[in-house]
Amino acid sequence: MPVAGRLPWLYNYLRLIIPWVESELRQLTARASLIEDDQLRLQALSSLKTKAFHCYGGSVMALLGPRNSWQDLVVLMTSFQSISDYLDNLCDRMGVRDQHAFYRLHDSMLAAATPGVRPADYYDRYEGHREEGYLSYLVARSQSVIASLPGQEHVHGRVEQLIRHYINLQALKHLSPEERCYRLKDYIYSKVGIPPGFEWWEMAAATGSTLGMFALWAAAACPDCDLYRAEQIFEAYFPWICGLHILLDYIIDQEEDAKEGDLNFISFYPRKEAGWEALHNFAGKALERAIDLPSKGLHSLVVTGLLAMYLSDSKVKEQGYSRRARQLIKGTGKRGLALYYLCRAVRRRKGI
Repeated sequence: MPVAGRLPWLYNYLRLIIPWVESELRQLTARASLIEDDQLRLQALSSLKTKAFHCYGGSVMALLGPRNSWQDLVVLMTSFQSISDYLDNLCDRMGVRDQHAFYRLHDSMLAAATPGVRPADYYDRYEGHREEGYLSYLVARSQSVIASLPGQEHVHGRVEQLIRHYINLQALKHLSPEERCYRLKDYIYSKVGIPPGFEWWEMAAATGSTLGMFALWAAAACPDCDLYRAEQIFEAYFPWICGLHILLDYIIDQEEDAKEGDLNFISFYPRKEAGWEALHNFAGKALERAIDLPSKGLHSLVVTGLLAMYLSDSKVKEQGYSRRARQLIKGTGKRGLALYYLCRAVRRRKGI
């Protein structure tokens, strides 16, 4: 029997989710191409092209919802992730270091998660750059799906908390190198908190993931969603699964971030091996939390899928991390290895 026949989620991901994501990205690329401001258009198109794998990977979370909600959840996750990726480029690549501009841009994420909030001029502090048809469209598209989720009121509080942490991370980590570390460290200690056994930069990393938001929205698509389920999901994803997500992102981006002068949390570990040891710990704890959730098989898939998606990136081999990556993947068993080879195939096919 073909692999997809034995694994229904894989069949659904390959035959349904990926084509829906492709369709959304084509539509967003067409809209981004119409942005009149040359620099904003460049960053919007660049984010859609170079960070497309965030949408392909994140949209697997749609499978956590009821089948009749999958396509709507893909629309939501692709739209919201595209806001995140676009704003990350605007903060990273435009030479701006004004935290007020960063906060104002990221007001769009709070608006996107809150149906009924009218779009605003999110660029009004952003050094004269303007566009009207792209970011506001992403906000409205996200709002329209969230408004239709039957359990939205039960997850909104935790989603908003995660978004506010995310916004503060983005605003503070893009400040000048002289300022960003102590400002971010102070925020993590005073507003997020550090559980026993965590380093402050590991909690900072956890605030940078959208997966907790996606898991909560998928739960909200279920008619029986309640506050108890929302709390279960929140505590599993934050900080463990979200932390694993962003530490993986940073470990493969070390060379690029060093070249660009970007903050990278892996650099805070006292030695390179310590970063990989932390990943092993996060992966183990994330899997433990995932199997305690309803639909544990799919939540476990999210964890193993993160490892497969990031460790199949060509940057792993380019930086000499292949051996460490294989050890980490092998620790997840045959399922993890199968996902790893699947991700390599998808990357080759999509050129990502």
